[in-house]
Amino acid sequence: MPHSISARKRVRQNEQRHEHNRMLKSRLRTARRAFAKAVETGDAAAARERFRVCERLMHRAAANGPVHRNTAARLIGRMQVRLAALEKASATK
Repeated sequence: MPHSISARKRVRQNEQRHEHNRMLKSRLRTARRAFAKAVETGDAAAARERFRVCERLMHRAAANGPVHRNTAARLIGRMQVRLAALEKASATK
């Protein structure tokens, strides 16, 4: 249990930040699932749109701390590869 005023404030701030980070990570997971579903169905236009949304969320999460920037870069890179393969496959059809 915190004793000083500043320690109490720090506990409050940590709780708020924890909830905010959880919300951002949840949004990221949802966006990644939506992208994966679009790729699975073979809809290149929807996948491209989902990728843009997901990429933006990833960069924002990396800038604000809940996700490490290397993790964000790795996940974005993997999504780009999947998107490129989908677009190439849909272009040859």
